[in-house]
Amino acid sequence: MAGSRAGREAINEAVTRLGLSVLTAGLPHRLDGHGSIDHLAVPVGTPVVRPAQQVPMQAEGRHLSDHDAYVVEVSLDGSEQGRARQRV
Repeated sequence: MAGSRAGREAINEAVTRLGLSVLTAGLPHRLDGHGSIDHLAVPVGTPVVRPAQQVPMQAEGRHLSDHDAYVVEVSLDGSEQGRARQRV
């Protein structure tokens, strides 16, 4: 856990108020035993085509940042044509 308790509570309240599902909530941080510090969220009920995955940001065995990339594929309108990749 990082940040302040008040900050974490504010984020959780916003997720609930906005009706979001945080697709990266269970993914790891690059440091063992820690959770992701970067997140992707979509409206609750958005169909997930491919679950969120962590993409380590490394070059030549060295970490480029405390942050990694996370990728998830969702269907924006529920149809095959509406599939879109959301990347951060």
